[in-house]
Order: sequence, then C-alpha cells, then structure tokens
Amino acid sequence: MKKVKFGFLAAAFVIAILAVIVFGRVGLNHVFAKMVDSGKYYILMEDMEDRDRYMNMEQKVLEMLPYDAYVMNYNLGNANYKNKDYSKAQIYYEKCLEFELPKQKECSVRINLTMTKIMQIDFNTVDTGYEAFKNDEEVDKEALIKKIDGVIDQLKADREILTEKNCAGAEDDNGHSKEAETLKKDIDDKIEELEKMKEEIQKKIDEEKQQNKDQDQNQQDQDKQNEQKNSDDKQNQDNKQDQNNNNSKPDDVDDDREDDIKEKMKEKEQDARQEREDDQKQSQKNKESQEYWDNYTYGSEGGQNDKGKERIW
Repeated sequence: MKKVKFGFLAAAFVIAILAVIVFGRVGLNHVFAKMVDSGKYYILMEDMEDRDRYMNMEQKVLEMLPYDAYVMNYNLGNANYKNKDYSKAQIYYEKCLEFELPKQKECSVRINLTMTKIMQIDFNTVDTGYEAFKNDEEVDKEALIKKIDGVIDQLKADREILTEKNCAGAEDDNGHSKEAETLKKDIDDKIEELEKMKEEIQKKIDEEKQQNKDQDQNQQDQDKQNEQKNSDDKQNQDNKQDQNNNNSKPDDVDDDREDDIKEKMKEKEQDARQEREDDQKQSQKNKESQEYWDNYTYGSEGGQNDKGKERIW
C-alpha cells in the first residue's frame, strides 16, 4: 500500500514539474511573441552575452514542445542572424513558414527570411568587378555580366518571398506590412541599379566587338590591296624582263634576221620576174596563134592557103 502511495506521489510530482515547464514555456513564448510584435525582441538579443547558451536552450525546448515550434524557430532564426550565421538562420525561418501563422507574424518571418537570404548574396564580387571596369582595368566582362544576372535572379526570388502572401504588393504598394513594402522597394532599387550596370558593361562589350570586326575588315581589305599590288609588281617585273631580253639580243642575230628578210624579198622579186616573163611568152604565143588563123585560107591543104584563093570544104 505504501509503495502504491509513493508511486502515485512520484507520478504527481513529475506531472507537476512538466506542467510548470509547459505552462512556463508557453507563457514565455507568448512574451517573446509580444516582444517580437513590439520590436523589443531585438533589443533583448543585443543585451544577451551568451547567445550560444541561449540557442542551445531554445533547441532543447523546441524538441520538447513542437506544438509551439514557430515561436522558438523564429527565436533561433533571430539568434543565428545576430551571430551572422545566415544559412542556419534561413533554415529556422523557413521552418516557421511551415506552420499556420498570424498574418502580421508571418510578414515578420518573411521579412527576416528575405534579409537572411540577401545577406548571403555575393555583392562584393559584383562591386569589385564593376569598379575595376570603371577604372578601365582588365576585367572579364562576360563573366561579370553573368555574375550580375545571378544576383538579379536571387533578388527577384527574395522579392517573391515578400509578395507571396501579399505582405508586400506584387504590382502595387498595398501589402499587409509597411516594413515589407520598404524592403521590396529597396530590392527593386538594387535590381534597377544592377540592370544599369549590366547595360553599361554590355554596351562596352558590343563596342569592342564592333571595333574588332572593323579591324578585321580593314585587315582583310589591306591584305587584298597588298595582294593586288604584289600581282601588279610581278607583272611589271615580267614585262620589264621581257623588254630587257629583247634589248639585250646580240647584233649578229639582228643581222641574220635582216639577211633572211632580204633573201625572201629577193626570192619574191625573182618569182615576180619569172611570172612576168612567162606572161610575156604566153602573150607572144597567143599573138602568133591568132596571126596564124587570121592568115588561114579555106581550100588550102595542110592548113595552108594560096593567096587570093578560098578553101573549099
């Protein structure tokens, strides 16, 4: 009987302790929630010296009291954000959004989550590259534009966190939270600034490409001109060589050519004279034949006729 009574008392004691922990923690969470809404939570966090110990305590309570987890996830997200452990803070803020949250509390979570993601963006590489570009230093402009595009895409994704549940208006400024609207405007201004940087760099790239294209075209034109000039020079050299060859022939060659010409002219003269003599002979022969027939008399024998007599056939 005593053992049963002792066991009952022990169980009651344990239950009492758990009740104190539960109700105490729930009450503490509500206090934290009110402090978050009023903006005093951040002041509390700045005054805490042992943040690591606090975060460990929050993690243990979170494992014990999952039904009130969004507040503790939010607290852990804030603590990690203060420690600049942005990747871990992002995890806790994203866990908060897995729960059904009051509208205003959800906007606070979304604002902090957006800020956490923005803090992880590598703006330094973009700023350093753009500064070098402005100073006409050697910069991989194509790679810098890709980096800027990546940052713009990240900012646009972060902007959607604010507009997803209308904490900030997607197309207007009529969101639920003024703080979310302010952060959205800051993101839009940064995107516009990056777009102008990208446009300036792209313009320079296009100018350099056009300049290189013009240089290539000029080089091609110059190569064609040089090729034509070389061809003309070679032709002139060949012509000059031919002329020199003609002028450099020996006199005996010219004399031989002149003798050949005279010999041919002499042969032509002889042929012409022979042809005239043949014509004269033929003409004389024709003349004698004509006289023969003119003096021929009919009735004579042998083709001869007696004078004054006619030949009778």
